[in-house]
Parts: sequence; structure tokens; C-alpha cells
Amino acid sequence: MLFPFLDRLRAAVLLAIIPLLLVALLASGARAAGIHPGKEPPTRAEVIMVGDRLVDVAYHLGVVPRAMSIRGDVWPFGRTLANTTSMILGCPNYIVKKDPDIIPRTLRETGIKLILIESTPGFDLHKPHRDPMNVVPVLEQSGVLEDLGVTVEIVDFGAGVDAAIRRVGALLDRTDEAEALVATRAAAMAAVTADLPLVTDAGASVVVLEGVHQDATGKGFVRVDLPGGHTDASVLEPLGLTNAGGAFIAAGAKARHGFAAVRSLAPLKTARPDVIVLTGDADAAQRLLMMALQADPTLATEVPALATGAV
Repeated sequence: MLFPFLDRLRAAVLLAIIPLLLVALLASGARAAGIHPGKEPPTRAEVIMVGDRLVDVAYHLGVVPRAMSIRGDVWPFGRTLANTTSMILGCPNYIVKKDPDIIPRTLRETGIKLILIESTPGFDLHKPHRDPMNVVPVLEQSGVLEDLGVTVEIVDFGAGVDAAIRRVGALLDRTDEAEALVATRAAAMAAVTADLPLVTDAGASVVVLEGVHQDATGKGFVRVDLPGGHTDASVLEPLGLTNAGGAFIAAGAKARHGFAAVRSLAPLKTARPDVIVLTGDADAAQRLLMMALQADPTLATEVPALATGAV
């Protein structure tokens, strides 16, 4: 029966997606530190930081920069910092292409003597021109580093998150806090991965549906994570899974920055995913899934994820 299946789907969705989402967040270091009664606010350091993960690690160590360059569209908490504690200089592409003098100008106006820059392989898979390392030659050519005696330090996340945490801790004189954060992260990762994998078959296919709520209109839409993006690198590939979202492009959906907005989930019949992950505004995704099942009830038996309840 269709509707009992949908009831089971609704009940299972939260249990199914939470472990995957936590793995993704912990792998990218994208969660904001918790706020607790009596906790000291972060200290603002006289430093410029370039890179989301770098600023996030520093925040977890109790430090925020006086000025920073981050991707506010990718890391919403960064926008909170920009509105409360730190001067926003724009995204890493802005400080290179749109206003290459903004960091030299900020250095002259503030007297800051230290710049920390994040180095992460594949920092932005969908917009590679936003790589923080692109600012290095701009700073060197400006002459401001030598003129003002400014030091530039590179934090290499390619060597692993723990190594990057320790490096940031050393640069900010927060070595004890860095060790504590490494231990906390290890414990969190162990707790999250204890029940993984969710799918035991190597090579199982997944379709990730993200519901997006628009505050201005109160409406929502659904987009599909496409193969080759951060979801693949941070979640699916480490679990031995493959992204089957490409079937929506083959059906005519248009790709944009690693996603494809969709109005129909009919291509699920072609994709035949073993698992469907609903994230973001799950209500929007569930509504679209219910519409698809009502339009074509055979999806419930012909799509493996729906037939087995792996949603």
C-alpha cells in the first residue's frame, strides 16, 4: 500500500540521514562551536585569516580574526562572525579579482602584522577560482609584506584536519586548546562512525535530495547533489558509495555549482539508487517524493531505495 509506505518513509528519514550529515560536517570542520552558560567569548586577534576552515578552527580554539576572507554562501556561521566580531573582506575570489588592494589597504590601516592562509586541495570544487592560495602572489606583488614587515603563514589542511588544528593552535598560542579540540573531534568521529556503514554493499548508489526553504517567499524547492562535488569527497567516497544523481542531468535538469534544481523525481526510476538521502528542508523533499509516488506508484517497487525503505 502506498500511504503506509510513506508513513514509514517519514519515520525513517531522520534516523537515516543524521549519521551521514554528521560525518560530512565533521570531515569539513563546518560546525560552529557550542555556546554554553558561563563560557568565555572568543578573543579577537590582530590577524587576517583567509579560508573558511581556517577561521572555523580558530573559532573553536577561542580566537576570531580582526579581518577575514570567507565564503559566506557556504558557511552561514561565517556571516554571523562578519556581523559581530570580524571585518569581512569578501570571499577569496573577491580579494583577488574584484579588490586586490583590500588586504594591503587593511594592513596599512590597522597595522596587522600576521596573515594566515588556508591551503586545502579542492577547496571549492564548484568554484575553483575561490581558492585562498590565489591571494599569495597578489600579496607578494603588492610589496606590502616587505614594506610593513608582515608575516604570511600557510595552514595546510591537505595534511589532515588534526595537523591543521595543531598548526593553527601553535600560530595563535593555543596549543593546549588545540590538543583538546583534536581529542574532542576524535571522540565525536568515533561516536558518529560506530554504526557505519549504513549500507554494507560496496559500490551501492545514492541520490542526495536537498530541500531548500526560501525565507522571503515561504516556499521551497528541491535540488539534487551531482557527482563530483563535496558530498562525494566528504561522505560518499569514504563510505564506498557512488552518486547516482547524474541521471537527473541526463533527463534534462541543468547543473549549477554542483547541484540541479528539480521539479520532478521521475528520473529516480532510471537512477535506481540503493539509498536516498533527504537533507536541508526535508519537508520540501518529502513532498516532492510523495508527488512522484502518487504520479507513478511503480516507483515504490522499481526504485531499490523505495522498495527497501532505505530513505
